[in-house]
Amino acid sequence: RRVWAGLRGLTLAFYGQPRDCEPLEVLDLGRLVAVCAKGGDLILRLRGQGQEVTLKAQTWEAQEMWRGFILTMVEMKVPTDLALLPGHLFQLSEALREERNRQATPRAVPRLPSCFFEVTRPEAEGLLERSAGRGNMVLRPGGHGQGVSVTTRQEMNGMVLLRHYRVNQVDQGYIIDVDTQHRCSSLAEVVQYFVESSKGSLQPLRREYSSQLEFMEMDGENVKETQRVCKSPPAAPTPQP
Repeated sequence: RRVWAGLRGLTLAFYGQPRDCEPLEVLDLGRLVAVCAKGGDLILRLRGQGQEVTLKAQTWEAQEMWRGFILTMVEMKVPTDLALLPGHLFQLSEALREERNRQATPRAVPRLPSCFFEVTRPEAEGLLERSAGRGNMVLRPGGHGQGVSVTTRQEMNGMVLLRHYRVNQVDQGYIIDVDTQHRCSSLAEVVQYFVESSKGSLQPLRREYSSQLEFMEMDGENVKETQRVCKSPPAAPTPQP
């Protein structure tokens, strides 16, 4: 199939049309092992079960340029074995300079949704089981490097369905790793995607807050738990003229 490609950092995105905003698929070049030209094809070898991706450019020059751009972003230096003109090598140097500047710019810390918990996969499963009725979906740290994972737990007629989904962090957003990859600009949008795609059957876990003040205090030699209703503070006295 014919697609258009765009490269930003270590993310290679493929689009159906030149002006499309939503990619058909993305490739994480952080898993790249090797890239080589073979005939009219550009072959990318990726880490993980010997995976290979074959790309075909319209001209030999375009193929060599793509090889140069990919290696420049992965190795953070312009390769010395490229058969390109000085003008093309200058383009690679400029792309490298812009990428270094981009990486040096501090990124804003993304706001975490309230359903994000610092738990492992088994802990997330237990948390959802104990919290039935308050939601059936949590976000947690991903066990696959950058990104997060989504854990869902649904129960119906005594049957329990547990699922875990991978969400990869890429430049300017996140990619939900499902059959048809979906790109989101924020983690809040990731949560909304699961809610809307499940037609509301998946809901983020609501954090539980106590409406009473509870604390431990000594009663002689014994410790007892005390609960008190939180009262509003007294109103400030009205100033006299």
